[in-house]
Amino acid sequence: MQPLLSWVQLLALALCVCQICALQTRPRTDDIDYELSEENEGSFTPQPLRPPPWQETPQPQEAPQEARVQVPGVGDIVGIRGYKTISNRPINAFLGVRYAQVGGGLGRFQQARPVPFQGRVDATTASPNCAQFPELQRLQTAEARGENVDDCLTLNIYAPEGARDLPVLVFVHGEMLFDGGAEEAQPDYVLENEIVLVSINYRLAPFGFLSALSEQLPGNVALSDIHLALEWLQRNLPYFGGNSGKVTLVGQAGGATLVHALSLSGRATNLFQQLILQSGTALNPYLIDERPLETLDTFARLARCPNAGRSLAPLYDCLSRLPTSQVVSAFEQLFQQNEARGLSFLGGFKLVVGDPLGYLPEHPAALAANSANSTVPMIVGAAKDASAFILSRFYDQIQRVQSQNVSDFINVVLRHTAPPSQHQLWLDWARREIFSQEHDRTASAYSVSQGLLELSNMILYRAPVIYSIRLSHKKSPVYLYTFDYRGEYHRFGHLDNPLPFGVDASLSDDSVYLFPYPPEASRLNPVDKSLSRALVTMWVNFAVTGIPNQNPGVWPKATSEYGPFLRFTNSRQNMLELDPHFGDGLYAPNLYGSYFNTTNSTTTATTTTTTTTTRRPYVYNPYPSWQQSPYGYNTTTTTLTTTTTTRRPTYAYNPYANWQQNRQPQPPQAFPRRPTDPAYERAQEIRRQQVIREQQEREQRLREQREREQQQQENQRREEEEREKQRLQEQREQEAQRELEKRYQMQREKLQREQLQREQQEREQREQEARDEWERNREPAQVNPEEQLEQREREQREWEQREREQREREQREREQPFQPAEQDERELDDREQQEREEQQRQQILEEQRRYYEERQRELQQLEQEQREQQAREQQELQEQQQREQEQREQEEREQQEREQQQREQMEGGHQPYEPNQPEEDQESSRRPYPSYEDYLRRDDEEEPANFEPDSEQSSNRNYSEEQEREQQQREQLYREQQERERQSHNPTDDEEDQQDRRQPYQTYEEYLRANAEAEAAVAAAAAAAQEQTDPENDPSAYENYEDYIRAQEKRQEAEERDRAVQEGWEDSRPEYPGYRQFVSNHHNLPQNAKQLRRQQRPKL
Repeated sequence: MQPLLSWVQLLALALCVCQICALQTRPRTDDIDYELSEENEGSFTPQPLRPPPWQETPQPQEAPQEARVQVPGVGDIVGIRGYKTISNRPINAFLGVRYAQVGGGLGRFQQARPVPFQGRVDATTASPNCAQFPELQRLQTAEARGENVDDCLTLNIYAPEGARDLPVLVFVHGEMLFDGGAEEAQPDYVLENEIVLVSINYRLAPFGFLSALSEQLPGNVALSDIHLALEWLQRNLPYFGGNSGKVTLVGQAGGATLVHALSLSGRATNLFQQLILQSGTALNPYLIDERPLETLDTFARLARCPNAGRSLAPLYDCLSRLPTSQVVSAFEQLFQQNEARGLSFLGGFKLVVGDPLGYLPEHPAALAANSANSTVPMIVGAAKDASAFILSRFYDQIQRVQSQNVSDFINVVLRHTAPPSQHQLWLDWARREIFSQEHDRTASAYSVSQGLLELSNMILYRAPVIYSIRLSHKKSPVYLYTFDYRGEYHRFGHLDNPLPFGVDASLSDDSVYLFPYPPEASRLNPVDKSLSRALVTMWVNFAVTGIPNQNPGVWPKATSEYGPFLRFTNSRQNMLELDPHFGDGLYAPNLYGSYFNTTNSTTTATTTTTTTTTRRPYVYNPYPSWQQSPYGYNTTTTTLTTTTTTRRPTYAYNPYANWQQNRQPQPPQAFPRRPTDPAYERAQEIRRQQVIREQQEREQRLREQREREQQQQENQRREEEEREKQRLQEQREQEAQRELEKRYQMQREKLQREQLQREQQEREQREQEARDEWERNREPAQVNPEEQLEQREREQREWEQREREQREREQREREQPFQPAEQDERELDDREQQEREEQQRQQILEEQRRYYEERQRELQQLEQEQREQQAREQQELQEQQQREQEQREQEEREQQEREQQQREQMEGGHQPYEPNQPEEDQESSRRPYPSYEDYLRRDDEEEPANFEPDSEQSSNRNYSEEQEREQQQREQLYREQQERERQSHNPTDDEEDQQDRRQPYQTYEEYLRANAEAEAAVAAAAAAAQEQTDPENDPSAYENYEDYIRAQEKRQEAEERDRAVQEGWEDSRPEYPGYRQFVSNHHNLPQNAKQLRRQQRPKL
């Protein structure tokens, strides 16, 4: 025991000594701070300012933590804990939570099914958007990988950590109901408050709205998707910290149209308690399809499906078999081809009245007029110039109007915004309320463009809002607003504005201040950020208390369908104004008189004073500031804003008008400092200078960043244009390839038909010859009438016997009891046989496709080689001509020099110059000198003087003789080949003919049957011999099956060419090159033969 205790005591002592040493060697933090403070006491250095969040260097992120929620009936949903940190609070995110399941085939156009229990649900990644043509390439890639692109009915849920019984905002994205997704609702602004945010994905375009008004193709499926999502949230919101009794639906543009239609239908009662409609209602005529069956016919034609006739079964079968990407591509064609034609020709993305699902049994105006519908509190309004987005898409048609009558310009707008039944009503209203009589004689696209924008705003957004709340505002609170504020960003700022003036807030611009989307519009400046907080606060207050602003007089509820309403203005001094008239002094026409009782309306448009004082004529502006920046979306000009915002009536109530005047100025507080400390003053000055420099650098970085972003946007735009050009080029190439394949197929079918006709004619000719031969070989003298009669009786008895046996077999089969097992086996065999046949057909089609592709590649390669050959020949010809030209010039110079020398010699030796002699005599007295051709002939020692014509004649004779010999050789080879083939195909024709003459036949049918059997036997023997002798028919002689198939295809092509030669098609082949080609190539250029000889002759 003693040794053990000593060892324990020694070990404890050693540990204590180590700890004491460590404490003595560790420096004291107080001493270090004190020493540092003493060292830095003489010079103060300020701490550097923290850079803004968007300039901070991103730190490597750790793996996200899991946030688990147990939901009965759904499973264990695993989300992201701390997805973002907003207002110093972690926000949990549950992304891509599936709430319904879409069927396959035709089920893609039908009502979805609830999702069963899923066990563990991965909610850490957002699901892709529902099928839409802006993402067509993504759909095709996903389908190629075998993914289910139709499984898109999901939710994104954002909730603060530890949330419990919080109000819920459910966002439904919109725009035009054929694009967009749940990703548009990001939590950065909204979740600064105590609230839960949910966004919904639903089916778009044909999958959500294409309708045949039948159970198989009902339409309004998007409403069913939103309905299923609300039912799922009603059951499961408490598990995410939300209160299922405080749900507020927020719809943007087309999404507002859907949620308003769902509220009018009465199918979603108690699933939500309040509505916020931003620039959209169910009465918007742009999103109501009045001709769904015509839309279905057009879509079927573009999708290459049978038209909707008496039976829709073929159309249903075609739609069920079409891939999702092809359906989306067909809708894209429908939209692009028919958008320019007008509103009546657009469909496939609109609500349908009378759908079998029962969401819109009547027109939405009739449902809005029913006092039992739409009794929930709501915020409803629109962006000031919301229709500028749609007007800009057909403004080019307005510019092409060659008229000075304003009615012609109005009709263009009505064709794209209003149903035909309302055109005359809107035309009379616009000429009376918006335009003056002067515009009937002096109208132009520029002078009436603002009035046309006001007209389209009234048709698409303001009038639908007025009629939507005409009766509902009496039963439940309604808060009206218009969003005029034009900030730094537009929702569709990447699109050019063709209008000849800048616009204020356009479609969906208010959503930029609710959610940081798109990403390029997420960096708000301080002024835009203050408006964003005010807007978010009002929306959240409405979701929590049902009142957007608790301050009295700021935003009261509407007392009529026209107001009062709150206006978000462009004024920096006062961004909120309260105005009394939602139509800016204009009263909407009576569009739905059959639904609404106009006597119950609370409007005061009964005096003529209102009409005359609120009319706003649009006259020519002699100082158009739009010329400096014609695209108002990308500019920040404020001149035009003054023109558009001063249209409000002067009697608008402003609750903040005297706020600045009543505010008492506060005296500035003195900054505490130590004036007697010069070091402190210097330190403060240094820090101030540093802050100024940092501010300047930050501004410079911001400017550079904006320039880079603008450059990136410009590059993206150019890349998109290049991609669009490339897509169009590929489309044209595909169309050309399809046309080429079609022509090739037609030519091939024509050749096959001709081949079949020739074979039929040959067969008939052989039968006729055989019949004649048999008739000639008959011996009528040896035929016995009694034997012939007996033969006929015997044949008659045999025929009767076969008939009786056939009837007995049929009777036994009918009397035999039914055996289901054998029937099932027969059906199974039939199905297997059909599957094998289908596989064979697919294999044949695949082989044909490969053959066509190879043929196309060969044709392209041949065309490329021909073009290269032509380019080389052209280049060689140009070089040859240049060399010949240089040689001719050189020879002419030498000839002139020699002539000059000879003339000088002749004049010096024999012909002295006489100045008085006439010129003609001088010329005649000279020695005649031969021409250049004579000179060449004289110098040519091997050729006589008349060499050229004789040589040409001899060459003509030689080439013509050579051509005749070649022609005779080809004919002789052709005859020998025909003879060999005839002998190989019919080696025993003489023996068979002799046998036929020796063998007697009772009837002509027996003779034909025997002849056919003999021909089949000969053909089989020849084919077997050829297969045995020909190694090309042996698949084992090739490395793989593809090489064997290609060899067989080449062999078939060679056989087709041989048959064409046998049938007299050799005349269509290119002519064998001979003398005529030589003459045509060489005599097109003058003196070509002479130039050739000059090249062969040595230079002088």
